Amino acid sequence: MTGFAAALYQNLPFPALIVDAEARVVSFNEAAARAFGWNRDGRKPADGAVIDGPTPGAILARYASVGRENAHALSFRHENGALFDATAHVIAVPDEATGACYALLLRSLLSGGSHGEQILLGQRFDAALDTMPEGFAVFDREERLMMFNRTFKERCGPAKEDVRVGASLESIIRANIRAGVYTDIEEGTPEAEALVEARLRDHRTPDSGGAVFAYGGDRWMRSESHVTETGDIVALRVDVTDLKRAEAALEEKRRDYLSLLQILPDMILRFDKKLMVRFANDKYASHVGSTTDALIGRYLPDVACAPEQTAELMNIANYTPEQPIRMLEICIDNHDGREMWMHWTAVASFDGESVSEVVSVGRDITEAKRQQQQVEAQTNELRLKNEALDQFTATVSHDLKAPLRHLSMFAEMISEDLHRGEVTELVHYADHVRKSAARMRRIIDSLLEFSQIAYRITAPKPVALSDVVRDALVLLEGHVQESGGRIEVAALPDIQGDPELLKRLAQNLIGNALKYCRPGEAPVVRVYSRDNDGAIDFIVEDDGIGIDPQHVGRIFDVFQRLHRDETVYQGTGVGLALARRIVESHNGVIALDTSYGPGARFIVTFPHPLKSRGNDRGKLA
Repeated sequence: MTGFAAALYQNLPFPALIVDAEARVVSFNEAAARAFGWNRDGRKPADGAVIDGPTPGAILARYASVGRENAHALSFRHENGALFDATAHVIAVPDEATGACYALLLRSLLSGGSHGEQILLGQRFDAALDTMPEGFAVFDREERLMMFNRTFKERCGPAKEDVRVGASLESIIRANIRAGVYTDIEEGTPEAEALVEARLRDHRTPDSGGAVFAYGGDRWMRSESHVTETGDIVALRVDVTDLKRAEAALEEKRRDYLSLLQILPDMILRFDKKLMVRFANDKYASHVGSTTDALIGRYLPDVACAPEQTAELMNIANYTPEQPIRMLEICIDNHDGREMWMHWTAVASFDGESVSEVVSVGRDITEAKRQQQQVEAQTNELRLKNEALDQFTATVSHDLKAPLRHLSMFAEMISEDLHRGEVTELVHYADHVRKSAARMRRIIDSLLEFSQIAYRITAPKPVALSDVVRDALVLLEGHVQESGGRIEVAALPDIQGDPELLKRLAQNLIGNALKYCRPGEAPVVRVYSRDNDGAIDFIVEDDGIGIDPQHVGRIFDVFQRLHRDETVYQGTGVGLALARRIVESHNGVIALDTSYGPGARFIVTFPHPLKSRGNDRGKLA
């Protein structure tokens, strides 16, 4: 080889050999002399084949026929007898004069770490490969190893001795299984075969993103494959243990977070600006009759709890960076028909000025509401009791003092007549004393009856008003016969209440109607009911003397009598006050119908018995 070709051949930066048909060295350049150790002490290549193997000539002939653009992995003999692996282009160059057959252009060393590698790749390139934290290897189209760095070999652990140039990928994988590199995989099992197939499939699917698998007990690796322009496959092995541990820690925190959200007694819901559900805990899912997985991705108004009442919280336009929080109390019927109060708090997060998502928390405040209502009821009852006490005090100071004054006055008159020896008026005086004492007794009895009725009954139960009126008429039978009156009773509904108190109410109202009749006329009393916008009106009306509307404001007060002459209309003025107290104990209202005449009409309005109104929760389609 002379002239320009010889100069070019000698000045190539990589090793170049000219060999005969048996792979014996015919010629070599300076780079090859350094790589094979022929540049020291005038040494010459050995007479044998420079390529290791039983049939090196056949190997060279086969590689040469493939084409000069492909590089092939070969095992070469160093001057000191050691073997090293390298890739080389094999080019047929027949030369009858020298017997040369092939030119070998060595491109890269594959065995790693030897003196020859440093010469072939250059010390800087060698240092770069061996300091890479990622495993790096190159396989040819037949999946034979052509090149690798130290990390790739060390990642195979006990099987690293099986990593050598020319070894197939499958043999390396099986060596790793045999050495126990893969966690819980035993050689010869179906799991082992599945692993081999998976690793080969990943290798044969370049640029797919790779696969992550466990190795070496407690470590994780990501395997990637990339195809070069020459058809070779570059394999990367990246240790992702730290990343996997970080992911595991994050997953553990996520599970802890989810567990916390699941054990909280509150309902928790997260939705985006398009009202699509992004998260719901079990408490919320159970309340709307669904599951957490089924709710994800659903349109919130289709599944929301009481969508009409919570529409304000679902209106994204209500949230601003200045006012990102909305709160709302709603009342719904629970699945068992009982009233349920919910307090919702919604907090929006923002992407710039627009809402990105809203997290809402719903808390069951039914018990707190019940306690609040109970406190309000007790406060109202205390107020009424205080008012009654004020009335009682006024009554004691006025109405009870009147008969006491009569008793005292006539007692003194009796005493004076006795001292004078005059007895003609004693009978008259004694009669006044008896009447005053009787009146005081009636007042005291009425006050005791009034004070014994609480403003709220403790155990209401269904009561048939028809039975109540019938029992009251039994007690009033003597009054009816004495007055010659007639009682007309229509069909009456059932209500919730105390039967004894309701009987006393009916007795008072019907008794008053019989008492305040027109002189010389037999009273007619009508008892009936009517519906009143979800409530029940219990009505007692008569054709008697009636009540002047100007007195409507005080007829229900204690001892407020419109007729002072007890010889005509007897009474203490407690009857209607007692009736009002009984009605209020049933959460009702009693009133005089001032538009009715002649006579009087009393209307008692009772709340309608509680019935389930159904449940207005959202239903899943």
